Amino acid sequence: MIRRGNTFSSPNVFNVKRRMKAVLLLLMLAPLVIIGRLFYMQTFLHQTFTSKTEKAIYDFIAEDRLRGKILDVNGRPLAESVRTHSLGLNKRYIKDKNKTVDFLSETLEMPKSEILKKWDKSRNFFFLAKKIKPDKYIKLSSVMRTQLGQGMELSPEYERIHPYGNSALDIIGASNSKNFGLSGIEQMFNKELSQDISKKRAKRTRGGDVIYNRTLKEKVDISNIYLTIDEVAQYYVEQALAKAVENVEPEHAIAIVQEPSTGKILAAASYPIKDGQSLAFQFTYEPGSTFKTIAIASALDAGAVRITDSIPMSGRNWEVAKGVIVRDKQHQKDYLSIPEIMQLSSNIGAGKIAVELGPRKLFSYIREFGFGTKTDINFNGESKGSVPPYSTWTQVDTAAHGYGYGIAITPIQLITAYSAIANDGVMMQPHLIDRIEHANGKIEKLSKPVKIRNVIRKETAQTMKKVLQSVVENGSGKRAQIKGYNVAGKTGTAEKLTKEGGYAKRNHVVSFCGMVPVSNPQFTILIILDNPAKYSFGGTAAAPVFKDIAQPLLTLKGIAPDQIDFDFK
Repeated sequence: MIRRGNTFSSPNVFNVKRRMKAVLLLLMLAPLVIIGRLFYMQTFLHQTFTSKTEKAIYDFIAEDRLRGKILDVNGRPLAESVRTHSLGLNKRYIKDKNKTVDFLSETLEMPKSEILKKWDKSRNFFFLAKKIKPDKYIKLSSVMRTQLGQGMELSPEYERIHPYGNSALDIIGASNSKNFGLSGIEQMFNKELSQDISKKRAKRTRGGDVIYNRTLKEKVDISNIYLTIDEVAQYYVEQALAKAVENVEPEHAIAIVQEPSTGKILAAASYPIKDGQSLAFQFTYEPGSTFKTIAIASALDAGAVRITDSIPMSGRNWEVAKGVIVRDKQHQKDYLSIPEIMQLSSNIGAGKIAVELGPRKLFSYIREFGFGTKTDINFNGESKGSVPPYSTWTQVDTAAHGYGYGIAITPIQLITAYSAIANDGVMMQPHLIDRIEHANGKIEKLSKPVKIRNVIRKETAQTMKKVLQSVVENGSGKRAQIKGYNVAGKTGTAEKLTKEGGYAKRNHVVSFCGMVPVSNPQFTILIILDNPAKYSFGGTAAAPVFKDIAQPLLTLKGIAPDQIDFDFK
């Protein structure tokens, strides 16, 4: 022991004090680290932890917005959205898996094995059912605030429906579950019809239930599209076309009804039905004898022939060029008047008139009638057809174009050309969209009558209407006659090109295009039956379809009979 003055000091005592200080420092260090860490977290990690907290309490639920309607001209809904719900499961909030699966299996009428399969495949959240029916929705919503309903989420969404089934579906088109138009009008006017999928901020309870914030107001900025189509007229057209398909079994069938004074399409049907693929605007074909109307009207208007002329038939075997012979087998006459050429559908007569008019003028009139260019009907995929430049035509080509071969046209082009004749030579812009009704109440009218041009003189058009009337009364179009009404029109039976380049006798297109009543045409109607399995002609297969469509339309619109000698009895 070391003695210093009167005090004795031990090394062990000194060591104890040092250790106590070290322990005290260590005890103070831990709180300092914790305080420092808390300061760092609150100061520098504040935003991160706030976001995590909000995610635990709040969620953003994606919800489909309403899609605009597509309606007929009178406001009948052809395509609209109805509200449905999807059921999602959040596994972390479900208290009793077995009870939940039992309940859902019974309520949704879904096998337990199917539910468990989806359960096992997902990490946490998954959708179990979509487009839930109202009765099932009521049962599910009744347990949402109970312990059994914890972890269940009913998400609102919209389903696209077609109240009239497949009616006009080839025009309307389709949209997908993401509210995006895929074809037809749905695609063309997707911007006007749709809104983006919105996300609503929702609060979650401890049990995982979603509480929507109903104070969040959404701006609805969708529009409704009104077609020029009249659903009742569309029904008559589709019924008549279905009957024709059953009778002659064509590969394709088309029927269109147009209002000649305005250009509006009142009905348009295609077979087979494919959403967004309307053959009325997209189909191309060689028209055959229905095109004789265009060639003869052009020649009359240009003064190349007169209505009183008689055309020699060359022994019914006309050699257009060396080795190229056009034959008429349907008559035994040496001369035909122009009405007779149309009534008997003489290729020799129409071909000779086309040659008399000449390639340059015939080409000019064909273009004036709208062939070789799109009509701008405002439908995706509209074809413009094909009309070769007249500089390439031989005399054989010119003659063939006179009776509808060597050129490709579309149904909408042909009916618009016939409507120009019905409308005293004035061609109107065809319309398929009547108006757009915007969310703010503004109405954008798209079907105002628009005159394109005078194709032929009024006198020529009136003459051609009489000629076409004679075809129905005395020629190949007799089966289009309607008691009490004067009908004008032309049949067509055109052989189709084969892959080898020639024309096939049993592969053909039959058609009829006409107008009624002749005194003041209200409807122009075109029927096309492509390659019928049961061999037929325009007069036997297509003309009766005209009658089946026109008769109910005349009654529907209250059009008075125009036959002077008509007997109501």
